[in-house]
Amino acid sequence: MSRAPLVVFDLGGVVVRICRSWREGCQAAGVEHRAEADGPLGGPAVRGLVDRHQRGRLACDAFFREVAAATGVHTPAEVERVHRAWILGDFPGIADTIDRIHGAGVATACLSNTNATHWDQLHESPAFMRIGTRHASHVIGFAKPDAAIYRAFEREVGMPAGSLVLFDDLPDNVAAARACGWTAFEVDHAGDTAAQVIAALRGVGVNA
Repeated sequence: MSRAPLVVFDLGGVVVRICRSWREGCQAAGVEHRAEADGPLGGPAVRGLVDRHQRGRLACDAFFREVAAATGVHTPAEVERVHRAWILGDFPGIADTIDRIHGAGVATACLSNTNATHWDQLHESPAFMRIGTRHASHVIGFAKPDAAIYRAFEREVGMPAGSLVLFDDLPDNVAAARACGWTAFEVDHAGDTAAQVIAALRGVGVNA
């Protein structure tokens, strides 16, 4: 790299553990899982609601109401309970990994598809609070893998694509970042995310 990199973290699946299904979310929230909701929740209507929510175009209360209506079986209060239970805490070792990166003289940031409720909750995460600068889709107004969010991030941090190193657990987000000229690594959320970050950084010359 022509200059010191900025290490950019996705949050869910890299820094914090999250529920990976509605069933898991219901279990975490203590809400009865109703299988008849699974189809609508995986359908295009709810995906559209999630996208608008993550882009800051749908307020949280409205999101809960509209998702509940789409399921046909859950109340807005139940949807909100599941939503608030979605973040499960930091991955082991990731907070220390961020400290190690800073100790190597390298700055960090995050770029996450998220929403106002989860963004507030993330402030309880020790790892999140260690990240140098924090950037969220619902604030920027774009969401990964749209190229617009990567370009907006570059402008916000004042760094070129070639100096940005992204860690994300979704292949589409990684591919989009690479298409924008970033260095990007796919993280396996089922594995040791901290170890994966350290190993990948060594490959680009950052010995954290």
